[in-house]
Amino acid sequence: MLVFARGSIANREALAPHREEELRVLAQLKADGAMNAAYRRTAEPGVYLVLEGSTVDAVAERVNTLPFVVEG
Repeated sequence: MLVFARGSIANREALAPHREEELRVLAQLKADGAMNAAYRRTAEPGVYLVLEGSTVDAVAERVNTLPFVVEG
């Protein structure tokens, strides 16, 4: 099942300390086949993700490991 997700970043400065870990987790999701693509939004800070999993809940579980998601 493919899942499209959109994320917004309200406070870039608060997330800056987590950027390196975010990139590491994104690379791991890609390597595991859980993420097919990630695109930065141009209109405002944020991202579009194309994810894959057996269920929406399985995809959400993986997305919830992203530091930017954890930190809000």
